[in-house]
Order: sequence, then C-alpha cells, then structure tokens
Amino acid sequence: MLTKRIIKLIIFTTFLSLSIYAQDKITIGTIDLEPKEKIYKFQAVADYLQEKLKQKNIKVDVEIAKNLDTVIKLISDNKLDIFIDSVYPTLLVQKKSDITIECKRWKKGIEGYRSVIFVKKNSNINSIEDLKGKTIAFEDEFSTSSFFIPKKAIEKKGLKVSKKGEKESVNYDYARSEKNTAAWVLYSKVDAGATDDKTFESFDKNMFKIIYTSKLIPRHLVSFSKRINPKLKKEILDILYDMDKSRVGKETLKKFSKTKKFSPLTNDDMKIIQGL
Repeated sequence: MLTKRIIKLIIFTTFLSLSIYAQDKITIGTIDLEPKEKIYKFQAVADYLQEKLKQKNIKVDVEIAKNLDTVIKLISDNKLDIFIDSVYPTLLVQKKSDITIECKRWKKGIEGYRSVIFVKKNSNINSIEDLKGKTIAFEDEFSTSSFFIPKKAIEKKGLKVSKKGEKESVNYDYARSEKNTAAWVLYSKVDAGATDDKTFESFDKNMFKIIYTSKLIPRHLVSFSKRINPKLKKEILDILYDMDKSRVGKETLKKFSKTKKFSPLTNDDMKIIQGL
C-alpha cells in the first residue's frame, strides 16, 4: 500500500513538473475598434515570442477584441493570456477578470504621459474649481489621459461630472479625436478640453493655457491571465525586457508602434495605478 502511494506521489510530482510548460498556445492582444492594423503590429511581437519559446513548442497567436465585454470573455474562456493596453482599459478589464499587471510598455518611445485640462488663452477659467457649470470635451469613454484621469481630478475637487447639462455640474461630451478637442475649445463649442501633455505640445500655445496637469501615468501596461503559470510568465517577461538589447528585438519593437522597450513597474507606477 505504501509503495503504491509513493508511486502515485512520484507520478503526480512528475506531472506537475511537466505541466510548467504544458500550454501549447498563448495569445496576446488588446482592444481596438479597427483590429486589422493592430493585428499586424501585435503579430510582430507574437512571432518574436514564438521564436524565443520554440524549444517549448509554444505557439503564440494574436486576438484583437472590439470591445471591453469581448476581451473579458476571451480572458475568461482562456483565449487571451497577455493583455496590452493603456491604464484605464486595463483597470476596467482587471475588475472583471483574473489578470495581473506585470510590466509597462514604452509605446511610441514614451515611458508615460501626463493628463492635462486646457482652456482658451483668454479664458477666465484658471482652475478646476472654475469649471463648475461649464463644459469640457473628453476624447472618448476609454481614454486614460483625456477621460478617466481628468474626470477623476474634477470629481476629487467635489464637482459632479455629467452629460445631462446640469447647471451645477461640469458637463461633458466626446470629441472623438485630439484635433476635435482642440477645435471645440478654440471655437467655443466647449469651455475646456482634456488631452495628454505630448499632444498638447503640438497645439498652438498662443491659443491655449493649461489649468491642470496630472502626475506621470505609465503609457501602456502588460497584464497576464492566471492561466500563464509563474515560471512561464517570468520567462516571457525576461524575453520582453531583453528585446531592446538585440537588433531583431529592436526591429520588432519598432514595428510595434515604435515601442522603445518593456520595463518593470516602479514603486511610483504602482502607487499611481493603485490610487486610481
């Protein structure tokens, strides 16, 4: 009887050790209304990871979801393992799935950005408090820098943010693009606009002034589902961290929306994310 138990234990232990890399496929992806271009960009990273993991016979696929519900279902159904997106969509997905945020992506060469609220240069609005009863243009409902962060900043000042045209609220609408946001403010369709500091630098400074600037927000986050076991996760993270150190890795990063590199989250990053 004891011998049988020992044999069963050995078999079970062997199974566990083999199952560390038992996955034959992992999938990376994001959310985008126009998936065709994103598939091309993500495929470059998928191919790079697959090449690095070839000794383990792991295939790496790409899945681009068109909306939040779809990406949550994909994660729940074990059809999406690595999710890469900006802070706000990541937090929304994290609330309804088992993903954990593991590192950051320097998309377009940028480690992070600051959200800004701006008004016309000659406006009497000089602070968030002055926005009471005024109007503001956000870009869209999933934007970190031009919706989530500025909306929270306004609410932290005790002001209500509304789409209903309430007199005591800060009323908003979606401009749907950075250019529209600037134009709406310039031509007084709204009193204020929200964007990121890098985009604001492209605007005519003689036309606008900033009334609020946030702390530095990580540009993009990389999250893993719990289906990826810790050992494989560490190996994938090490591959991502080393990409900017080789010619092929750099070429792949360039195809991936001119990503500079992947790097671990700092303590400041974690404080910012946890405070949102």
